[in-house]
Amino acid sequence: MRNSEGLLSAQKMYTPPFHSSRGDFSLFNLVIRITAFVSVLFLSWVVCGAAEIDRKTFSLSLPSGWTEDIKDDMYDPDSVVFFENSESCLCTVIIGKKSAGATVEKLFKAQKEAWLKKFTDSRTIDFSRWSGYDGKGVEIEGKIQGITRSRARVFGFEKNDNVCIISEFGTIDDLKTFASDFEQIQKTFKLK
Repeated sequence: MRNSEGLLSAQKMYTPPFHSSRGDFSLFNLVIRITAFVSVLFLSWVVCGAAEIDRKTFSLSLPSGWTEDIKDDMYDPDSVVFFENSESCLCTVIIGKKSAGATVEKLFKAQKEAWLKKFTDSRTIDFSRWSGYDGKGVEIEGKIQGITRSRARVFGFEKNDNVCIISEFGTIDDLKTFASDFEQIQKTFKLK
């Protein structure tokens, strides 16, 4: 008993640095907890890799592995933006001003016709909702340039003075593989 009492006495006498008398949430424990929390947030960001895009006209959360093509001649960070992944997937955002003469009908028709010219053996399906917005949409599926089974979706809508056209594209296999990426873009897209 004496040994255990002596050990107990030594434990009572020793108080580690930054230890509170109650033993809960000492400064040391707080620092450790904050460090762990920040580490988890950082790892989540690295693993998820989502980039937050916040522009004057729109915002979205870009999935990991996707990049913004800033080298295209048509690129404008607030009105014509191309996002792509390492495979065949592409998402284009086009935003015009109604006050400058842009209309959903004109922009939608131009995008639809441009995509139809690239497809052979195509079929189309109309839809009217994307990312919580009501508007005009078409899904075009066929062989891109007569070679690979692919699908393009074009959707047009407006909010306040902005007219927006979203185009999504990928081969059928890539669209299946990256379906969650397109869902992320749709769920987080906001037209301002």
